[in-house]
Amino acid sequence: MRKKILSLFLVLFFISVLMPLPSFAYSDPNNGDWSSKTVILRGTSEAELMVRVGDIDALNFKNAVDGYGYNPFTAVDQYSHSFPWIEDPLDPEGTDRIYIGSNETGSISDGYSRNYYNWLNAEDDYWYEDENIACAKGALTITLNYDTSDIKVKSALLQLCIDDFQALTFGSNFTVTLNGRDAPFIAELLNHVDQTGPTSYIVSAIIPSGFYNEIASGKLVIKIDETNGVGDGYAVDFVKLLINYNENVFKGRFSGRVYGAENATVRLLGTSTTVTTGYGGIFTFDAIPGLNAVRASAPGYKEEYDFGIVLSTETEWEPYIYLSEGTGTPDIDFSKFAATEAWSEASSWAIEELKKASDWGLIPDVLIGADMTKPITRAEFAAVCVKLYENLSNTKAQPVTSNPFTDCNDPEVLKAFNLGLTNGTSPTTFSPNMLLNREQAATMLTRVYKKVTMEGWTLETDSQFKLDYDKPAAFADDHLISSWAKDSVYFMVAKNIIKGVGGNKFAPKNTTPAEESMHYANATREQAILIATRMVENLK
Repeated sequence: MRKKILSLFLVLFFISVLMPLPSFAYSDPNNGDWSSKTVILRGTSEAELMVRVGDIDALNFKNAVDGYGYNPFTAVDQYSHSFPWIEDPLDPEGTDRIYIGSNETGSISDGYSRNYYNWLNAEDDYWYEDENIACAKGALTITLNYDTSDIKVKSALLQLCIDDFQALTFGSNFTVTLNGRDAPFIAELLNHVDQTGPTSYIVSAIIPSGFYNEIASGKLVIKIDETNGVGDGYAVDFVKLLINYNENVFKGRFSGRVYGAENATVRLLGTSTTVTTGYGGIFTFDAIPGLNAVRASAPGYKEEYDFGIVLSTETEWEPYIYLSEGTGTPDIDFSKFAATEAWSEASSWAIEELKKASDWGLIPDVLIGADMTKPITRAEFAAVCVKLYENLSNTKAQPVTSNPFTDCNDPEVLKAFNLGLTNGTSPTTFSPNMLLNREQAATMLTRVYKKVTMEGWTLETDSQFKLDYDKPAAFADDHLISSWAKDSVYFMVAKNIIKGVGGNKFAPKNTTPAEESMHYANATREQAILIATRMVENLK
């Protein structure tokens, strides 16, 4: 350790300012214990599922709540903390640390970036050179892990308690990704607010439906980086994800005015919510308490932004925005982040069942946006079977580790094969694009039922397991049903899962060139999904 002389003043300063003071426990029903590093709550007044990563302590200052009334959820009387601070090794990655961006080249623009380089260089005369100061360089990364197996994502809200983001002052350009996907609707918000002091405020962004699969995956990786190489240090106290949130979180209200252009469009950043200015250019928003920003635009005018603090009550911020004539930049097109329509074409009789299937997560990705009236392929049906298995069993399917097929590496096919729901057309081929007939569909779906309900069942031991049902009267074309498929066909009919095609016929497979050309006995995509929906309704 290098020798240094510390004055009594510096020692006292270090003890009183840098060292976190003990804190009394504080908690509330919507956020849990504020001192906990990770909290997951279900059924709060704010959301069906709440996930928080990072403790609520104004960047590792444990006396901020009890001693100074720090409450980021009301945005009233925020605590202006000292800096730098000692690292808590138990803090989740990305929280309670000073970050500078990946492209930063050594410039020093603010106190946080100066703290980083003083710590990094460990100068002889720098008095905290041997302390573990909470600093880092690179993409600020925070990972949320949670269980959504029993939740259908219908809405999602992401809150970040940010500290000292100063894009407007220093020309920073922040980028944000969610599970590796660009999230410009969050980056825009970070790039249009300015925090001039060491205080932590919440910014909130509604997650578009096109990201619901990421939210539903049970793991959300948030990455924030500064790409212009600006020496602007920044930090995050905690992040909070609300799944299927209640709009009562929008507890703050503010009004403002746009000058220079009539009937201007004003958008609340972090959302797709827009209003049109009324008489005198006035507009009003309901917003979540914390740091908020708005964008004003009009045809023939250059867009402008403003930001401010919205309180839970009696907000003082009143944005006044002047629009000048000129060429504006197109606004963010939130429609490109919308979930793809679950289907492009469908028969009228199938619509209601398809809606159920969509709500229950039974439509696999390969069929999202597809024409559901078309025949279904073996690979597509394997994906439907996997979705059905996961729904009935509440278990995530895993692909086989060693792929036996030379013509297919579709992970959904490999999952179905691993479960015993399907086999190949030969030991080394699967024929993924081959169309599926009705008796094959009945057989594969019956295997799903057996896999879920019959302990020890495998495709190899299938003959040892018997289905319990009252066999209905034989179809007129019973002689056309393959022997290996008969039990499955009549089981599905007995359980009201599959029906005949009329004339007391089942149409198990095509038997003539004419039937082949008209896909007489081929299952369609909508039929396959309808059958899966009925299985959930009748057998779960």
